[in-house]
Amino acid sequence: MEKDFCKTYFEAEKSHWWFKVRRNIVLSLIKKYKIPKTAKIFDFGCGSGYTVGYLQKLGYDVSGVDVSAEAIEFGLSRGIRNLSVARDGGISHPEGSFDLVLALDVIEHIEDDLGAIRGLKEALKPRGMAIITVPAYQWMWGVQDEVAHHFRRYTISSLKSAVREVDNLTIVRKTYFNTILFPPIAIVRIISRWFNLKERESDFDINNRFLNSLSYFIFNLETYLLKFLNFPFGVSILFVLKKNG
Repeated sequence: MEKDFCKTYFEAEKSHWWFKVRRNIVLSLIKKYKIPKTAKIFDFGCGSGYTVGYLQKLGYDVSGVDVSAEAIEFGLSRGIRNLSVARDGGISHPEGSFDLVLALDVIEHIEDDLGAIRGLKEALKPRGMAIITVPAYQWMWGVQDEVAHHFRRYTISSLKSAVREVDNLTIVRKTYFNTILFPPIAIVRIISRWFNLKERESDFDINNRFLNSLSYFIFNLETYLLKFLNFPFGVSILFVLKKNG
């Protein structure tokens, strides 16, 4: 990851509607499952660490790793603590190190997704929890998947099958999300593929202040709705897992 792109991505994590709402959803889950601020939280595939820094400012004990040394260097230069480069692309911490592991849109980047899920499980303490998000539906494959070097998109069924291949994990919650904005996003993806439109470098290019505010308002409604219901479809998938103990 180039340093200029690290800065761009860091700013996107800070202000783009999609990152902001995903962060709100994760924080809502942390509170729902009563993860105390004394718990050890680990962000696997943290990028330049904006989410790590955000949770640190709220008083949580959080660390993160990423395969990109440039991204980690950028995050450290912004005052975010406890960031490190992942060795061999995996989790190098001792088994049973963390109370909560985050893997936010990470495992679709890893060819051996079963190995990644096993690594998450091993990093957890007994009865520790993991929050996983991934992109949904292979038919929604688009420019963002290409530039991000994804290996796949998922359905709830395919992700559930992968998790069940890993012993000692219980699925606590499974749902789609980014559901309200699903129709326009799906239309853009389909039209772009039909007409081979590749002018933009990523989906984050489709953005301005008005669209950012409007999309945030609409998407953020799901932060509250997810407290009461699961969605039957959406642009993304959310799993909450627990390590048996």
